[in-house]
Amino acid sequence: AMMMLSSTEAVTSAKASNIVSNLRNLKTAALAMYIDSMDKFDKGELPNGFTIDNAVRYLNGGTDLPDKGDYGTVSNDQGWFLSYTVRGTTTEKAQIQQKLVGRAKSVGLLKAATTDTDNAYDASSGIVYYYVR
Repeated sequence: AMMMLSSTEAVTSAKASNIVSNLRNLKTAALAMYIDSMDKFDKGELPNGFTIDNAVRYLNGGTDLPDKGDYGTVSNDQGWFLSYTVRGTTTEKAQIQQKLVGRAKSVGLLKAATTDTDNAYDASSGIVYYYVR
């Protein structure tokens, strides 16, 4: 039983780390695509042709994220953001969210698509946001 609890903890921690890593990589791709296009964009606009699919292809030559459908983009008057919808069983979702909440401030995870300073992810919704620009 102890090994199963330890194993579940490790898997949950790995999933949370993977989400954070993917958000960081997608941000890198978005900014690289923006720089490469050298177009002028107003605050809040995504680079021309930016989609999660295009960002993944841009990063790694077409290899897909296993759960790329859970990633998205949000644009508003404060900028543009990547999002991730936490999925799984009720228990899995709660465990992953708890891990993400614990890392929120140190890695910049947000509970809403806003740059307000009091906006660290708190699991009040199942969506994590990450500021791009």
